[in-house]
Amino acid sequence: MVREEIYTADEALKILFEGNQRFMNCNITHKDHCGEALELHAERQQPLAVILTCADSRVPPLYIFDLGLGDLFVLRVAGGLVNDQMLGSIEYAVTHLQARLVMVMGHSSCGAITAVASGSRLGGHIATLIPPIDAALKVARNMEEGDLLDNASKELTRNICEKISSSEPIIHDLVKEGTVKVIPTFYNLSTGAVQLI
Repeated sequence: MVREEIYTADEALKILFEGNQRFMNCNITHKDHCGEALELHAERQQPLAVILTCADSRVPPLYIFDLGLGDLFVLRVAGGLVNDQMLGSIEYAVTHLQARLVMVMGHSSCGAITAVASGSRLGGHIATLIPPIDAALKVARNMEEGDLLDNASKELTRNICEKISSSEPIIHDLVKEGTVKVIPTFYNLSTGAVQLI
């Protein structure tokens, strides 16, 4: 349903985690992503939150949070990385669409992180994924506890959140005044759980 009210970041986060709980319990409520939903959202959108995550086919935000058409402004790219075009899209969502929550969601068993960690030769444009992932891996290798790849995913997610939060002038200003929150999360492919980092 098209919302008339603008949710705060905390209200949006609560709705997302309630939906994730339904997803984990296989008690989903948004089973119809067509029909009436198409008609309701044809003219406008007012998403609850922005989700930046990996392009991995096992990480579908609408399902993970048990939401429907028009509920999330989703940005996906291998590794969940951020570039100028992604920042521009986030700026659009928080200014024109009035989304107050930006969630960056890393995940377990990330293929991009696994490839960089294993030293695989990555050619073409795939190689552009290496620098930010490699920086996260360097930090993760010094962590005493936890899985290397999961730790690297969490570190990468924190780094991306920092990059988004400090993006001037638009996002930085909204974060500084408390209008927008940018939060790091981690999705476990085995359990379906999303946790705050």
